[in-house]
Amino acid sequence: MKTQMINNTKYFAVIFASIISMCGCATVDTFQKMHSYERAQYVCSRDSYYERLRNDETSQEARINDISSALARGYRVHKSCNTVKVEKPGTVSCTSNGVGTRINTDCKQNTNTTYENVCTETPVSIDANLERGNLKVSRDLMERAKIEKNNIYSLCYSLVEPMSAEQAFSYYKNK
Repeated sequence: MKTQMINNTKYFAVIFASIISMCGCATVDTFQKMHSYERAQYVCSRDSYYERLRNDETSQEARINDISSALARGYRVHKSCNTVKVEKPGTVSCTSNGVGTRINTDCKQNTNTTYENVCTETPVSIDANLERGNLKVSRDLMERAKIEKNNIYSLCYSLVEPMSAEQAFSYYKNK
């Protein structure tokens, strides 16, 4: 029973934090309705330094995936795109004028002009040793960002969690 109540509280906390983050409308009142651990999670996950490190971690992970794919394929794909003008025949409009049996009809075809992105993909050979070196560097950078991100979060959490709702809100707004 107690475990279910804790799980329900955590579930409520996640939903509550999600609603607040969607509308970006945190107030002292919303902080007062949160448990101290919810306030700490809310504040620390939005810390600018924490967010930068999380983005660094994510970008290194994407780079690792890119390098791993290139190594598995044995080549990279260079993509070159250009915007080209495309003209397609449109509607035809005609006007007639004249007197009696002499009628003159002029027709004009309208052209629909659009612009499309046309891309060409070219396989380019890779230097596997260089790519493996880049992979190691990216893994190291990602691990460093992850450790630093976790340290920043832990430090922030230990600072914010014991704060009152008003103190935590003030810290959040001034960060």
